[in-house]
Amino acid sequence: MAVLAPTAANAAIFPSLGGNTTNQLTLSATGLSDGTNQIATLSGGRTYMADQPFADIPKGGITGGTFLAAGPTAGQPATLTFSRPTSYLSFLWGSPDTYNQLTVNTNVASYIYTAATLNFARTNGDQSFSQYVQFATTAGELISSVNFTNVPAADAFETANFSVTAVPEPATWGMMLVGFGMIAATSRRRRTATKRVTA
Repeated sequence: MAVLAPTAANAAIFPSLGGNTTNQLTLSATGLSDGTNQIATLSGGRTYMADQPFADIPKGGITGGTFLAAGPTAGQPATLTFSRPTSYLSFLWGSPDTYNQLTVNTNVASYIYTAATLNFARTNGDQSFSQYVQFATTAGELISSVNFTNVPAADAFETANFSVTAVPEPATWGMMLVGFGMIAATSRRRRTATKRVTA
C-alpha cells in the first residue's frame, strides 16, 4: 500500500474543513457505535470524560461525554478500524498541534494529514480552538481505518464527535437494482398502454 501526501491533482480522497455535527456516533473504549451496531473498533489511545494533564476536552462540546486521546501517556497510535469501509468520515479535532498526525487508510492508499496541511487557523495547541474536518472518497475508494499519532511523541492528539456514511451492503445494492428495474418496466408498460389508435 502506498503512502501519499495528497494533492488536489492525485487525491482520491477529499479533505475539507467542516463536518457533520449531527448523527454522531458513540465513542467508548471499544470504538464507535450507533447505539445498536459496532461501527469501528479502537486499538491504542484512550477515551476520557474529563481533562487530563496532557489532553483537554475538544472545545465546542463532545457527544456522549467522551473524547479520544492518542499520545505517549494515553497510548499511540490510536487506530479506529471500520467494520465496513466508509466513503465519508467527519470528526472534531481538538487543540491542534503541529505534531498531530492523522493517517487515513483506504483500499487504495494511505494518506497523511496534519493540522497545517489541512489549513487550520491555529496549529499551536490552543485549547480554546477545535476544528471539524471531513474526508470524502471518490467512487471505488473506501476508508478502512484511521490512525491518530504524534510525531514527535508529545502530549496528545484529541478527537471527538465522529460521524460516518455507511457503504450499502451487497444485498442492499441488489435490492436497489431490482427496484430500479421494476420502475423501468412499469414506466415502459405505461407508455405502451397509452398509445392512441386513430382510424
